[in-house]
Amino acid sequence: MALSTCMRCESMFDKGKTAICPACLPVEEADYEKVRQGLQDHPEMNAEDLAASVGVDMKCIMRFLDDGRIETTAANAAVVCGRCGAPAISISKRLCKSCLNRLDAELTTQVSQISLGKKKNMEVGSSFKTGGNSSTVKFQR
Repeated sequence: MALSTCMRCESMFDKGKTAICPACLPVEEADYEKVRQGLQDHPEMNAEDLAASVGVDMKCIMRFLDDGRIETTAANAAVVCGRCGAPAISISKRLCKSCLNRLDAELTTQVSQISLGKKKNMEVGSSFKTGGNSSTVKFQR
């Protein structure tokens, strides 16, 4: 397993599925429930006000946002696609679904061009020059 530093207590631990060590995990889950309840009661609240009202560290709330564990409707409405300006999928993605699909297609095309390269046409009976030698080699049937 890979070693990681706990995002809460900064101690080293064997990283599994989470960036929080096993000792801090119960506290992290309790904070998540506080934040979730706070958002349920006051969905219009921004992150700073939410942190102050529920008594959770701002870093913890930002970690929940980055992990996708919480979303706020006010924050998502303000996030727009970086390519076309339409509403984005999420805070972390910052692209709309259409642009994400187009970008994926462009990437697939570019990767196939890099890995395949240009095909060289070679006909039977044609000749080509070898690397450092000026002689010509002919292929015949």
